[in-house]
Amino acid sequence: MAFSATLFAQGGSEADKGYDIYVYNSKGENAAQFAAMCAAYEAETGVRVKNFSIGSGQDHMETLRSEMNSRNMPSVFSIQGIKELAEWSQGGFALDLTTVTTGDFGKMASAIPQGLRLTSDGKTSYGIPYNVEGYGFIVDRDMLAELFGSANVDAVLADIKAATYGEWETLVKAIDAWIAAPKATSVKLNGKTYSLASSKGLLSGKLTGVFAVMGAEKWTYGDHFINVALNAVFANPVETNKADEAKIKDMKGAFLAYAQALDLKTSYLAGAKGKAVRGQDFVSSANYGYDQTVQIFADSKAVFFKQGNWAFGNIEGVNKAQSARLEFVPVKMPYQSQDVKRTDGATVAQLNSSIPVFVPNYYAVNALVPKGEQQKAFDFLYWMNNSVTGKKYIVEEFAFIPYNADPKTTSVPNSLGNSIIDYIASGNTLTAPYQGAPASWSGDVVGLRVMESYLTKRNWTSADYEAIADYAIKEWISLK
Repeated sequence: MAFSATLFAQGGSEADKGYDIYVYNSKGENAAQFAAMCAAYEAETGVRVKNFSIGSGQDHMETLRSEMNSRNMPSVFSIQGIKELAEWSQGGFALDLTTVTTGDFGKMASAIPQGLRLTSDGKTSYGIPYNVEGYGFIVDRDMLAELFGSANVDAVLADIKAATYGEWETLVKAIDAWIAAPKATSVKLNGKTYSLASSKGLLSGKLTGVFAVMGAEKWTYGDHFINVALNAVFANPVETNKADEAKIKDMKGAFLAYAQALDLKTSYLAGAKGKAVRGQDFVSSANYGYDQTVQIFADSKAVFFKQGNWAFGNIEGVNKAQSARLEFVPVKMPYQSQDVKRTDGATVAQLNSSIPVFVPNYYAVNALVPKGEQQKAFDFLYWMNNSVTGKKYIVEEFAFIPYNADPKTTSVPNSLGNSIIDYIASGNTLTAPYQGAPASWSGDVVGLRVMESYLTKRNWTSADYEAIADYAIKEWISLK
């Protein structure tokens, strides 16, 4: 549904609305903290802020459309990446920030790095990033200490990060066998040999499988897992958005790698009471939803958990001690060199030693509210990202990684955020090209097909990999 700016063009003086700016926040997880920040801004500046946050799990687009259809629409609102941009830019709601050339806000907007801008053409810029987020396989350092010896944790982590897909697959199968019958098996990582422990420890004795996986949450293997594969072909969402049919078909090898890697991950599953298997139970939200799978990992029943730094608070709520010991390792895929179609020289080794780090949400300024209200919106967003109070809320209360963080000097009060900062500092980062794909393609189309037809199936074959890859290509072309 697209709105037209002409329906809501405003002019003349207005009666007092009871607020000076209205800020719409689509991050339900930080609703209370966001409201507290707005109250702090009002206390410091005297500017009255109405704020609204969606409920956790709520469809923010339907709610936002309703608010935009009201007489008193938001001054600042959320856009979740390029896939939502067209509706709000074409409807005339989102202000192109490249047109704001003066003042502190103008300087801040113009300084947003090109790779973090909300743009479909590389020229415009429609939002201020909420933060940057990242994801990969989360692992507990103490679990690795029990598996490989406490003196080897840093070396093992470094070599898992640099390992080939073949080494990764061997590691997964070796840990699975070790859980069933522990013995001092040798594995190679990044060409170096490590030995698993000869017996189980306090944490490793709880293991029921290698991976904690949210079978009921299709965005985890639709949007985010498939996004890793898209990085083999596209360097950013703008490239993805511009892909023609030939380029879409070029993704066949990457999609085959995606299917094979997903098969591996979902073949070695940890359950709450023992080893889990693919099947109808695995896609049940009562058993493998978000909360249930966090619990499995936080109870030390899995070695790896593919999630992002946004899961830190959930893990901390279940196991505070474990939450301080977490790091990311990359999601690896069995690419062949010919599968990598990017034009920037990226290699299989680089892709498999990096994690996606991207902007998930943006604050857009409403082009249809009065100019005075727009200026107040500029002031609020500048304060939020530059004042002592605003930055304190972003880092300490929201547990966000600021989009403008200096990786040499910035640390955040959680282990996963700092792990992402380490990847940023080393340059081992991927982007979020899935945001440039047709809006429903990755999660609601491909993710749903994977859930219904494959995660309920015990064994996969190479023919299944082909079917998944062909379906992903066909549906993208049909939706474009």
